[in-house]
Amino acid sequence: MSTPAVPEPRERTLDVSERIAARLLDHPDVAELHGGPHGTTATHLPGRRVVGVHVGTVADGVNVTVVLHLRRPVRAVAAELQLAVRAVLRTPEFPVHVTIADVLTPDEAPPRPRVR
Repeated sequence: MSTPAVPEPRERTLDVSERIAARLLDHPDVAELHGGPHGTTATHLPGRRVVGVHVGTVADGVNVTVVLHLRRPVRAVAAELQLAVRAVLRTPEFPVHVTIADVLTPDEAPPRPRVR
């Protein structure tokens, strides 16, 4: 008599905020995601929190807060991050707000571990 196979755990589906966070962290100029003032830029999910990304209503839009490596013009990087968020959303009607919380110069020590 064979034992029944144990089903492998299902990989949980990532929330849109987690997909946005991953896309932002893939950008070479993003040092880390940041919670913004008082940690308010975050998405609260069951048992976890996505710091640096808040997905609101269509009127509110998506707010992201990042720390950048200062290698290129900040406005250009912010525009690239807006496009990256829009690519995840796949809808043009959501406004995307990018806040740069801080920048790191090449001689500064790397920040604490990146938030994922």
